[in-house]
Amino acid sequence: MTKPILALKPLKAEGNSFSGLFSSHIDGETFERVGFEWEKLGRGVYDVVLFHWPTEFFRPESRKATLKLLGRMLRDKLRRGTKFVWVAHNLEPHDGGGMRSALTARLFLGLLDGVILLSSHSRDELHRLHPASRRIPSLATVHGRYMPLAAEPKDAVPAERRNRLLFFGMVRAYKNVERLVAEAHKVNTTPFSLTITGVCFDAALKERIYAAAAGDPRIALDLRDSFVPDDELEQTIDAHDAVVLPYRNILNSGVALHALGRNKPILAPAIGSLPELQAMIGSDWVHLFEGEISTSTLEGFFADLERCTAPRPDLGAFDWQRVGADVTCFLRSLKPDQSAPEPQNSHRS
Repeated sequence: MTKPILALKPLKAEGNSFSGLFSSHIDGETFERVGFEWEKLGRGVYDVVLFHWPTEFFRPESRKATLKLLGRMLRDKLRRGTKFVWVAHNLEPHDGGGMRSALTARLFLGLLDGVILLSSHSRDELHRLHPASRRIPSLATVHGRYMPLAAEPKDAVPAERRNRLLFFGMVRAYKNVERLVAEAHKVNTTPFSLTITGVCFDAALKERIYAAAAGDPRIALDLRDSFVPDDELEQTIDAHDAVVLPYRNILNSGVALHALGRNKPILAPAIGSLPELQAMIGSDWVHLFEGEISTSTLEGFFADLERCTAPRPDLGAFDWQRVGADVTCFLRSLKPDQSAPEPQNSHRS
């Protein structure tokens, strides 16, 4: 029997191993996993299409062009019975894309056969923002942990902490790095250092971040035009005591799981799914703050770090085998000609 063709957009991506880990842990005996190609949409090629980050439908560059894509999706549903699934990392793009379009977003949601969410909070927010989505079958699983790619992480050793904080990842306005740097500049705790490393394509934002640092030798800025290689990023994380996420807006955070996977406590805002993450992993590893990041928040974090005496967090609930099994079962359940038990966290309204 021919396996259903599962097209993933993307199958894998540069600078973020999540999509590749996600794809590879879907059962290859159940689905033939391929990379999605826009040119094949509407031609009856795919049995299931899974979208990560579908910016095209929420913030299209051209509403007319996006309406054509939606028409091709409908054609595949009518011709082949193609199922369309959204992995909802965010409920709408943080930035990038073109115009905000309620029309194309509504039509996109109307064509969906399933939504995969990376936390229970995400599903609650999806239903709040898009009440019509309650009719769509959904799975609330977890954000899988990042696996070591070059070197195994070292155990956390509290005695060696020197208040070396790190921010890493894409530097975008909503991530609030400019304010983090400005507040770090006022820290009085000794010793202390902050490193910012990652990609920043916004020249004006980059300039403001350098200005906020005001030449402080304790603040190291490594803002690049290309992604940090995996082995270098792992070494950078390992060289610091903790990771700070100063975000103003977040739903799920891969950076948080990446940091925790290398045995680094995190400081993050009490928003989105981060309180849920704290409940699962513990407040010794996931430290949350209210409101904006501030100097007092940073200085309080240094004292709180002394509570963390375990060598590593328990991330067993975030293993990819669990995520892959959840997703495989959910996708099988969407095919009317295949019987499968309901995923443990599946939800139908």
